[in-house]
Amino acid sequence: MTEWSQVPTLSAPKKTFALIEAMADRDGPVGVSALADELDFTRSTTYKHLATLRELGYVRKVGVEYSLSYRFVLFGTRIRGRSPLYRTSNELIDQLAETTNETAGLFVKQGSYGVNLYQSTSDSSETVEIDEHLHCTAPGKAILAHLSDEQVEDVLDASGLPARTDNTITDADVLASDLSNIRERGIAIERGEQRTDQNGVAVAFEHDGEVAAVYVVGHADRLSNKRLEENIPGMVLGTVRRTKELL
Repeated sequence: MTEWSQVPTLSAPKKTFALIEAMADRDGPVGVSALADELDFTRSTTYKHLATLRELGYVRKVGVEYSLSYRFVLFGTRIRGRSPLYRTSNELIDQLAETTNETAGLFVKQGSYGVNLYQSTSDSSETVEIDEHLHCTAPGKAILAHLSDEQVEDVLDASGLPARTDNTITDADVLASDLSNIRERGIAIERGEQRTDQNGVAVAFEHDGEVAAVYVVGHADRLSNKRLEENIPGMVLGTVRRTKELL
């Protein structure tokens, strides 16, 4: 079950968003009964909310199952296009991907989670899904290190420390020590904490109250040793400095 099923009483809007999030986590259409079981809702309640979402154009019916519609993409595109962070950094991120010959991007804190606002690939890299949890990726840890201890505690209370690999930090004290090192160095490095074959580098910064991180991720065979520890961090720092100058 999801975190929503652990909440004793949910208002109607929260139930609607619980359904949306549960459907977004799935790779394909899902039936009413499966959603109701996952969220611990009654079947009638689940059907009622799905019917409303379908009437408004946010859900498609595929046979007897349901999936989210592309209307969410429209909203996401509009929101991203209005973001000064996105408009300022996208060309710089493209340059970073080309220079490093890896995948580069911009990750932004939203509530207790993160959103991959922009990502660019090189000829030898590929699109990478960055986990929304902040503790298991380079950009996420860079953002956590930019926060106060109290803010980090609030994030972890809401999101937890789920394991993604055997290398994921799932102990709050260990994470606190790692964040202390990141604050001291100004650079976050991740080694196989989201995916065993992937490493990453990130640097966080703040603009108008939003905390974001520029990152580079790549296969562990390529992104390791001096390249991971020294070469790539310098390039990421340069991109952050340039972004802040242009904002």
